[in-house]
Amino acid sequence: MFKLIKLGLQRQKSPKQYRELQEYVAQASVGELQARGIHFAESCVLELGAGYGGYAFVLNRQARRLIATDFRSDEFFARMNIPFCVADLSRPFPFVKNCFDLIYCSSLIEHLAEPDKLLAEAWRVLKPGGYLYLSFPPFYSLAMMGGHNFKPFHFLGERLAISIVNWLYGTHFRDYATCYGSWGLYPLKIDDVKQLILDGHFEISSIYTRLSGLNTTKLPGILKDLATWHVCYLAQKLPS
Repeated sequence: MFKLIKLGLQRQKSPKQYRELQEYVAQASVGELQARGIHFAESCVLELGAGYGGYAFVLNRQARRLIATDFRSDEFFARMNIPFCVADLSRPFPFVKNCFDLIYCSSLIEHLAEPDKLLAEAWRVLKPGGYLYLSFPPFYSLAMMGGHNFKPFHFLGERLAISIVNWLYGTHFRDYATCYGSWGLYPLKIDDVKQLILDGHFEISSIYTRLSGLNTTKLPGILKDLATWHVCYLAQKLPS
């Protein structure tokens, strides 16, 4: 856990250091999924929101086949021979239906204005019985990623949080929805995303806390969000 915290604190210094954090988390994440019955060596995997490529680097070594996607490419993918497709994930995916065994989606859904559309597309391109792995840091988590750039002021409400952050750091944020340019930040809670997944015709196999022996997602009410640094869902595609 100490290494995770160290990497998390250093992640914004450079793409290389952000990638190191992603690689560390991905290694553990693959192990957690394997323990839940996911066979990477037999799976065609689609990664949504690959970022700097740390997750993709690990997944590409584990999966039978990987395609990583994001709205822009990074030279790292070509250098590492990682299959990559530029895609606006707020729109229909550029893939035919029923073609992937597993979709891996980490730290993306909280940046989408219409996450239900992403889930609908995930369902479409998954094979029958295929799995969706989705994870994100709950907005009201007390951990380092809760509230993203606005932590800890996000507990004071959007308007005040933006005013304080702009004053402290000289930024010019207007609201959460536009704070990352074409991508925003939306205050999702653990139960919000659980319901979105169920509404998207998935059956949830497991909800757990990433890289933790203690599953804080089982706590009642808002306590689960406060105590969970990163929630993970493993869900299976149901027939329509």
